[in-house]
Amino acid sequence: EGECDEVGEGGAKRKFAIWSDPFPKPSYLFALVAGDLGHIEDTFTTMSGRKVLLRFYSEHKNVGKLDYALASLKRAMKWDEDTFGLEYDLDLFNVVAVESFNMGAMENKSLNVFNTSCVLADPVTS
Repeated sequence: EGECDEVGEGGAKRKFAIWSDPFPKPSYLFALVAGDLGHIEDTFTTMSGRKVLLRFYSEHKNVGKLDYALASLKRAMKWDEDTFGLEYDLDLFNVVAVESFNMGAMENKSLNVFNTSCVLADPVTS
């Protein structure tokens, strides 16, 4: 959660990321996803003009089904701003949709995790 400050290689096919969170919170709200995932990304411009990087991750075979979910996220962020005057306050928002997630969804500040059945859509088959 929060902002990614540094990424790098840790040797032996390992990678690392160092994150900082400008908003202290209880540790039970910490979330981590690790795996060989593909992703798509876009940006959302907040009402104050700040750009937020949006990334949607899933298994490689599902990446082609992420476009609708990303567009829905952008509409939802705009709705929050228009309805409640709430602007997203971090520079990055991640969403992960994986087949093996055993719950419907888990929402954290900068990372939402879903089962693919809850967010993936293919315009040809849906």
